[in-house]
Amino acid sequence: MLRFFYGLLQLVRPLEWSKSFGNMLIAAVTAGLLLAVPLDAVKFLLGFSALALLWSGLYALNDYTDRKADALHPVKKQRAIPRGVVPASVALFFSLILIGSSFYIAFILNGTFLFTLCLVAMLINQLMYTMNPFSLKKRPILDLVSGSLINPIFRFYAGWVLFVPAFSAPIFVLLLILGIQFGGFGLYRMASKEHEEKLGMKSSVVVYGERKLKRLAYLSLAIGALSYIAASFTVLPLRYLALGITMLLPAPLYKTALKRPQAIDMNKMYWVIYVHYLCFIAGFLLLYLFPVF
Repeated sequence: MLRFFYGLLQLVRPLEWSKSFGNMLIAAVTAGLLLAVPLDAVKFLLGFSALALLWSGLYALNDYTDRKADALHPVKKQRAIPRGVVPASVALFFSLILIGSSFYIAFILNGTFLFTLCLVAMLINQLMYTMNPFSLKKRPILDLVSGSLINPIFRFYAGWVLFVPAFSAPIFVLLLILGIQFGGFGLYRMASKEHEEKLGMKSSVVVYGERKLKRLAYLSLAIGALSYIAASFTVLPLRYLALGITMLLPAPLYKTALKRPQAIDMNKMYWVIYVHYLCFIAGFLLLYLFPVF
């Protein structure tokens, strides 16, 4: 029984919640700094819970739809469904419960139509990314757009519209999110090229090759970094520039990921990315709460 519940925990990928939490927090703090909007912690945590439940359900659904392909993958074969820890039918039911719970919380958050719209956009996009007949993750260009541009935008705006009733966030902060996450996703997809070729997928890395995708990822990461610098001189207090410089200290840990993404130890790199991102988010929040810090 313990093994089964651990399998359910694997399905929801709690470490992945950091992306929703981070994107939402950056948006909310930016609103507080730029517009002097009072931030309600309870409202934010309810909104984050809705996103966490939505993505937990979508990850479980993804594992359900990809269970046969995952069984052939050197790393993904260790997931709960391919290993037989959680039956596929149970995983599907579990995913639907989680997604339904997400929209129930959105309903509780009265007067947040735009927040619910963000949830709907992410749900539709992820279904199109994962499931037939669309399967955008198997289509060049669309796999990158759907997987690493659309979702970060609406994760970010889910935090913004909780406190500002408009899609009006400053472009430099949004470009920071998109640049870093699009670049990171591009490098991540390169590590799956051999597996995707075996499955006959026509993804971006298969069609256009590793060199072009790497250059695109580098460009995207540069845009994200430059946008953060620009934001620190415009919409954010200058002290946030010091945070960005501090966050460059772990850069040597990304040497392999940047030079030879195909050789990434995915399990180790996941932990590096999550810890690094959470440190950045903690610093972003502390500089808001304690401006003389």
